[in-house]
Amino acid sequence: MQGRPYYEILPRIFRGDGDAVAGVIATGQPVSYEKYRFPCFFGEIEADVSIEPVASEEAGCPRARIRMDVFSECRAMNTLRQSRHLVDIGKTASILSHGVRNPLNAIKGAVVYLKNRYSSDANLLEFTDIMEDEIARLDKFISGFLSTSFLAFEQNRNDVNALLKKLDMFISLQAKAAGVSTLFTYGSVPPVRMNIFQIEHAILNILNNAIHALSEGGRVLVESRYERRNGKGFVIVEIADNGPGMPERSADEFAAPREDMALAEGKGFGLFIAREVLQHHGGSLDIQSTRDQGTRVILLLPVDEGAEG
Repeated sequence: MQGRPYYEILPRIFRGDGDAVAGVIATGQPVSYEKYRFPCFFGEIEADVSIEPVASEEAGCPRARIRMDVFSECRAMNTLRQSRHLVDIGKTASILSHGVRNPLNAIKGAVVYLKNRYSSDANLLEFTDIMEDEIARLDKFISGFLSTSFLAFEQNRNDVNALLKKLDMFISLQAKAAGVSTLFTYGSVPPVRMNIFQIEHAILNILNNAIHALSEGGRVLVESRYERRNGKGFVIVEIADNGPGMPERSADEFAAPREDMALAEGKGFGLFIAREVLQHHGGSLDIQSTRDQGTRVILLLPVDEGAEG
């Protein structure tokens, strides 16, 4: 590369209307720039740049040393890195789906034993029935996941309130153990066409996040209602907590499984999965969070024309 202009390898560095490197070579004086902005195809890259002259014994070949400390990257590169991370998630999910079946069968056997052993306990039977139903749904989901795409799962009309009542019971022991109170309010809503397994676990992800974020004495409020927006009907499920709120980053960032967050905390997937599920159903997910006041997550599920009461 010797003898080639530096700007054939690196982005050109300007100082005013002139070339900064040529200026350093001409004057023999080093220069430095903080947060120098280099254009790229989809935005800009910022870097701290220092240029200093280098003595050269070769005539006609002036030299300079350029140092660049890049601390922001082009949006296209960030998108590419995020896409690669999503591919890795997909591979891991496939491996996990294969591996979870054996322990799932063991859990199913244990549930059947408990159900038969304590058949006189009505409360226990209610929970074991829920567990058997969830195991069957999960087994069916795994089979579908391994043989088809996310978009191919069947959808049927279901009662959102009935689903929420089941989840109320499902999380009751977890919330009680954490010292967290829950209150479910059921509005009058029409049935919604959905894949009930996906929607159930999207809502469950958000409920688990809320309970996990709260300290003892915290509160989770869940409400269902029907609204019309822009001429279309939606069943809305709103989940609000009075916890510490999310860290100061945008809801869009929290709704994507950022690699650094996942590696540091083992989190970041619940909201992403929930948003993907809602979008696949033609709905949306909105996150509103205030530091030290709590977080509100609003799920919108579209209602078929003719299903509205």
